[in-house]
Amino acid sequence: MHDSPAISVILPCHDLEGLIGTAIDSLRGQSFTAFEALVIDDGSRDGTRNAALRAIAGDARFRLIASPHRGLSAARNHGLDAARGAMVAFLDGDDSYEPGFLRDHHEELVRSNSPWTASALILAWPDGRRVAHSGIHGAAGVQGGPRWLPLLDACDVAAHFPSAWNKLYRRDFIGATRFREGALYEDHPFFWELAVRARRIRYLPRPLYRYRLGRPGQITAQADGRMLEHLERLREVAECVRDTGMTRQRKGLSRLATRAVDERLRMDPAPAQRARFLNAAGALFAAQGWRWDRAGAPEIALTPAPILDPEMRLGVLLAGTDAAAARETRRALAVQTLPVTEIHAIDAQDLRSRLDVACQARSPWVTLLRAGDCPSPDWAARALEQACRQKARLVVVGAGADNGRARVSGPVACDPAMLLIRRSGLRRFCAAYPARRDALCAMPEPVAMAMLARLLCPDTSRIIALPASLLTLAPRPALTMRALAKALAQTPLAPTERAAIFAHLAQIRLASTPDRLARCRLALAAGFARMTAGLDPPPPAPHIGRSLRLTLWQRTA
Repeated sequence: MHDSPAISVILPCHDLEGLIGTAIDSLRGQSFTAFEALVIDDGSRDGTRNAALRAIAGDARFRLIASPHRGLSAARNHGLDAARGAMVAFLDGDDSYEPGFLRDHHEELVRSNSPWTASALILAWPDGRRVAHSGIHGAAGVQGGPRWLPLLDACDVAAHFPSAWNKLYRRDFIGATRFREGALYEDHPFFWELAVRARRIRYLPRPLYRYRLGRPGQITAQADGRMLEHLERLREVAECVRDTGMTRQRKGLSRLATRAVDERLRMDPAPAQRARFLNAAGALFAAQGWRWDRAGAPEIALTPAPILDPEMRLGVLLAGTDAAAARETRRALAVQTLPVTEIHAIDAQDLRSRLDVACQARSPWVTLLRAGDCPSPDWAARALEQACRQKARLVVVGAGADNGRARVSGPVACDPAMLLIRRSGLRRFCAAYPARRDALCAMPEPVAMAMLARLLCPDTSRIIALPASLLTLAPRPALTMRALAKALAQTPLAPTERAAIFAHLAQIRLASTPDRLARCRLALAAGFARMTAGLDPPPPAPHIGRSLRLTLWQRTA
């Protein structure tokens, strides 16, 4: 045994007869040799002990410690209590180190005087596939040089793999901190307790740890009642950071919890176990005030979002009597990446009846579709995720360019289907201003929708504008440009708003007209209608086409 090891490597193992040799070989092959290895046999029932002894082959740096089976946390704690090195590393018995793991971590920790370091890793599958990963969620690529990563913000902390094994620690930094014995997913509270104290970590963007995936019996692959323990660890993390001054705690823990739920559901639990887990997760989200947040992680499935976060629930009113067209819309709703919470089929076609039904929906968000309207699969997801992230009150589909950057001069929609509305705001409006609601419903729908958006959300910064490509509308009765301009001229909107709305609605009509000659005629009709109705020339807007700008005499910027 090394007289004064610089590093104590803690290697717990349980029933890993076929794998422990690889882990030990990776330690014996380290270019940094001043270490001791504490191999903790956690009550193995197979030939793990003998396999470990064969791999150790008399190497004095290794000590095999037999222990009754008490789980991974207890084995790691046993190793921490027995460690003699000034620094500590962990290696799971089914994983392995790259040859430079200890050297690179040790050099960087000493050079930076950091209390701990973390590195990138290699994800290894049973089929032989190997992928380097940064060890940071949302930034899988391994790039750059060694650097400090701050841990002052909970969102930054939540982005790190909480795993104990891709890190090197000063033993006095760990101090009395220990893993929770008898608990699964024990890395989470251990990592967060240290992160609270350190406030930053030295990061090595080198894949130095080989993490094995897909092994039968692997703790992180459990799809039974033990899944619920992950929720308990999240609750402990929340308690750990509560009074620390760490910023954006709710948002960071929301992201952590969203990912945790996704990881457990990827193990494909049985339906009853899945339902039990989601009910418990929903109760935890509600108790902690967490929100569904998969920011920077599009790979996270949206299926559980409406269960965990009420703000991610959308109700759809489907109007129309055409059964075939209604089936087409229902098929489009059935494949939404964010499941639609409720669908109400109504025969009423008039706007007032549809608004009345929308006010009675249960979901926080509602929209009014007609039979034959077909939203794209990510329509609901893009609308509600952005709305919740930006605390919006209204979503307008078709008010933004397909590049997502252009915005119109004010909230504009030419059809009820283009609006996703916060139900609470709609109910307040309808209850407080019934006469105004009735007057609005008597207008042509394009004008009524523009007015409704204006009344529901006068602050346009609280409106999310999404591209028209997210929604294909069934054919609607055409309204002439003259009738549209005349109706707008009679609204109580400011002249600039009337002009901007008219230009936007005309552009929508032009964009849906495939024939070039027909578009020219439509642009001329729009210009004539604007002058006849006495509307002002519209203000500049990047999404208005050249021909329409000319016929409407659009103002210059």
